[in-house]
Amino acid sequence: MKRPDGVTVIAVWYFVQAFLLLILACTLLAIPASGVIADINDPIGEFWVIFSLTCGEIFIVLTGIALVFAGWGLLRMKQWARWLAFVLGIFSLFAFPVGTVIGALIIWYLFKDEVREAFDMASSAAVVGDMPDELVEDA
Repeated sequence: MKRPDGVTVIAVWYFVQAFLLLILACTLLAIPASGVIADINDPIGEFWVIFSLTCGEIFIVLTGIALVFAGWGLLRMKQWARWLAFVLGIFSLFAFPVGTVIGALIIWYLFKDEVREAFDMASSAAVVGDMPDELVEDA
């Protein structure tokens, strides 16, 4: 079965988001933390600034990686990618207002009957493709 066009659009959207997030991560790495902490004379404050920047950087990179996996899996019509895209769509709901609209549209689209059936057919075709020839004839 042919991949629905909307799935391709969502995958491309996730690739664009991942690219932008990874550019942001590289930009944040280029900003020296010493310039941010130069005005802080408190060692505990310095620790929390560095800790916060590190956690933010890790979150951005992991989100970018998740977006790449979701886009790749959607292009290959993997059922796990549909669920990952659903979860990423839920997280997008908190990015008001544009992310909320886009996340809601992604969630709505991925749960349409024809899209769900396309993923089901793709996963069942993959299972049949993995079966030995003598079992495929019986199936």
